[in-house]
Amino acid sequence: MRDNLAHAYLECARLQPLFWLLQNLLLRFWLHFSPHLFIFAHPVRGPTKSRDHVNLLLALAKVTIFNTRRRMLNEGVLCDCGAYFCSSLVSRIQAEFLWAASACSLDTFEEQWTLSGVLRSVSPSGFLVLHL
Repeated sequence: MRDNLAHAYLECARLQPLFWLLQNLLLRFWLHFSPHLFIFAHPVRGPTKSRDHVNLLLALAKVTIFNTRRRMLNEGVLCDCGAYFCSSLVSRIQAEFLWAASACSLDTFEEQWTLSGVLRSVSPSGFLVLHL
């Protein structure tokens, strides 16, 4: 089979764990995963925070596919797309949390990242709790 964009970003069997994870995460935002949503992202309407978080998830998924595919082609190493995606998402949220904590602006972090605890919450003791 000849490799093309549709195969690389939608049809390849190695992407199934990633798409399963995305499907579960998007259901928390009351969205169903589809190739159209994945390619074109969430339209600019509705709640901004929700849309921004969904589009972040979709962008990280695309970066995950690109990076794991490049590593597979260059180094011959097959990476778990789901694990790579989770690691990238956790790193992003933790970096935002640590920056907000160091800048004494956890309130801003709470305002930006709180969506009824869909992706994360902050415990009463001030620790970050991720919901993946």
